[in-house]
Amino acid sequence: MRQSGLGRVINGLTVLAVVLWLVPVVWVALTSIKPANVINSPTPTFFSFTPTWAHYLEVFERFQFDRAIANSLIAVGVSTFIVIVLALPAAYACARMGLLSGDGWALFILSLRFMPGVVVVLPYFLMANYFDLIDSQLVLIIVYVAFGLPFAVWLLRGFLLDLPREVEEAARLDGLGWLQIIFRIILPMSRSGVAVTAIFTFVFSWNEYLFALFLTYDKATTIPIALQKTIDLYNVLWGSLSAGAVIQLLPMIVVVFLLQHHIARGLALGAVK
Repeated sequence: MRQSGLGRVINGLTVLAVVLWLVPVVWVALTSIKPANVINSPTPTFFSFTPTWAHYLEVFERFQFDRAIANSLIAVGVSTFIVIVLALPAAYACARMGLLSGDGWALFILSLRFMPGVVVVLPYFLMANYFDLIDSQLVLIIVYVAFGLPFAVWLLRGFLLDLPREVEEAARLDGLGWLQIIFRIILPMSRSGVAVTAIFTFVFSWNEYLFALFLTYDKATTIPIALQKTIDLYNVLWGSLSAGAVIQLLPMIVVVFLLQHHIARGLALGAVK
């Protein structure tokens, strides 16, 4: 079947948007394997250079990226798991239990996420300092859970509204309690929605910079803070910066690739509106 003129235009614009998005990513990836003299050359070079892995070695040996990766994986992974465990019952309560006005209650929960991080970073710092949590993974987990939970509840509620009520009513007739229904019935049925919510939560926390900057110094620094160290007052180590950016991007690509089936199903359900 031939496409209409409008369909071809839309497809062309889509391809153009993807290309425009990929060009900077490809350029950063190429910069990460270019020798320093090629990077600093006034003439841009695309492929006519001898690749080097020196910049990747530098970010691990000089800027301790191995510690930053471990800190990010622990803080982001644990906080994402906690957010999903807490958000699922909360979203179920908003979608099924008739708490106030369902839409109004969900919007109120989402509004808790509207506050800019810079407004609350000082109170978080003071509380973390009082409880001696500065430069620890625990304080990052607490902050990431607090900021990720409202959006996760709002997003999951949209998925749960699309689920049939008959299955839950049958489960209640069989004597299952609310938590049993949520984790034994609702969770398997909404795994695509949970996957999409987990990806959004993971990406937001993985790229978070402000709280990690104020609440960590050395032992618990994350990848965005380690990237900052490649820039000093008088110089930018473009090769190391690009290598670190590629390393930061890889886990997100892996997560999205592994869960791409659930992402497609989740978006098709119309939850992201």
